[in-house]
Amino acid sequence: MVDLAKYETLITELSALESEIEILNDKYSDTLERNKELEVSLDSAQEDKNLLHQEVSRLEEDLQSIKQKAEEKINLNSEERENFKIKINDLISRINYHLSSDR
Repeated sequence: MVDLAKYETLITELSALESEIEILNDKYSDTLERNKELEVSLDSAQEDKNLLHQEVSRLEEDLQSIKQKAEEKINLNSEERENFKIKINDLISRINYHLSSDR
């Protein structure tokens, strides 16, 4: 009878171990599946990051081009400004001459 009790205890313990192993196996499978999902998500995020880097580079090039065009216009405008300053000073001189009592 003692041997039978030992066997029953051993079988119960083995059944408990088998249940724990099945639980761990299920958790392992779930973890593997989650890792695959995360890898896909990471790949997608990296692709998005690369696309955003390309977009930033393109926008920086556009900005540089706009800055160069603006600088070219400013250079032309500075020449025009000088001409306008000369004309305005000339007009002021004429107005002052006509308004002065020294004529």
